[in-house]
Amino acid sequence: MTLFWALLIAAAAVVAVGWVAYVIWEWRMRKLEKEQPKERSERYRQATDSVSDYAKKLAEFKKTTYKRDDSSTPPAT
Repeated sequence: MTLFWALLIAAAAVVAVGWVAYVIWEWRMRKLEKEQPKERSERYRQATDSVSDYAKKLAEFKKTTYKRDDSSTPPAT
């Protein structure tokens, strides 16, 4: 019976060490993932590129000015 308890305790120790190693490994993987930039999808990149292009075009836009008729007579309707 003592052999059974010795094997049970040894197995429990092995399982405990395995769980500790797993937790440490998961912690390291999450830490590495946080340090790396997120990968963006192609659709997201296209959308941001089109928005930035639109913003550049909007910044370069010059409003056209129209000459007003300075006559004091109202337009004929």
